[in-house]
Amino acid sequence: MQQHNKLRIDPDVSVLFLPPDSSGINLIRENIRLGISPAPFPVWNNILMDRIHEYKEYADAGFNIKTQTFSFRSKNAMLASICQLLATDIAEMTQYKSYLIGKQYQYHKAAYDKGEIETSCEHISLSELKKKYSKDIHPLTVDMVDLYGISSATIHEYARYASSIDRLRERSPELVTEILSGLVTISKKAVSHLCKLVDDDFTKSLKIIEREKANKIHATMLPGYTPVKIDEPQHLDNRIIPEIKQMPKFDPDGYVSSLSLTIPSWSDTIRRVRDRSNMSDVSPGAAKKLIFQLGILERNIQIIRTELEGITEDAN
Repeated sequence: MQQHNKLRIDPDVSVLFLPPDSSGINLIRENIRLGISPAPFPVWNNILMDRIHEYKEYADAGFNIKTQTFSFRSKNAMLASICQLLATDIAEMTQYKSYLIGKQYQYHKAAYDKGEIETSCEHISLSELKKKYSKDIHPLTVDMVDLYGISSATIHEYARYASSIDRLRERSPELVTEILSGLVTISKKAVSHLCKLVDDDFTKSLKIIEREKANKIHATMLPGYTPVKIDEPQHLDNRIIPEIKQMPKFDPDGYVSSLSLTIPSWSDTIRRVRDRSNMSDVSPGAAKKLIFQLGILERNIQIIRTELEGITEDAN
């Protein structure tokens, strides 16, 4: 454990986090007033990886700052891990989570292209992956498809959305904060369109968004947007209309039951690693990476366990 009072706050890290709410700020300041020292701050190459506002408050108050150093082969790999940690902590697919998944893919790809990280399916042929997943699958997106339960095409869509959000932030950081915080709901097409507007139309759009912020903002509500016209097919009366597939009845226990069947395989994998590995020979870098991922798993286990225990308590 090291002590640092001057950690680097990198803008690439800062933009991944939402501003803290007033209750969080008040709690930090109350802890400072009571003299309670903070938990060690996670760092890589002296770059602060999390709890940025908390660090600023404690550093300004003159506390000695303790850190826990994590090992990554590059900044891109570190940023991808932060995105994953934040995204997996969000249950619903919000605008913020979509942005984080998009950024995770971008950083993951940058690190992968430079040989700084590997994928879990490095030795599986592309044809096998396409059989198991879809035709547009890529080894780079397999882990994310499994983690988030979304398609490879959706991951690429979120990556484009993240790029649009980053461009929009250059023109209106306040609007981006409102979008990612869920205070304003704007369609992905509208966000993309906003980035392309000239200044006058952009100013008009901000006024429209402010006036209509209680509703979802669509691209058609903004100046200069022209919907793409799709030519109607000829001879519509002669089309063969496929029979609508009868969807199975929704099972509210389905996902939970599936998870309960999956977890034993996790336990078996962990047991095999412990049985077959000599932990004293494991490098510090590999150990810290696994500790980091286990921390993500522990947080999600605690969240779902608390929710499930609430259900069983209500039943009693």
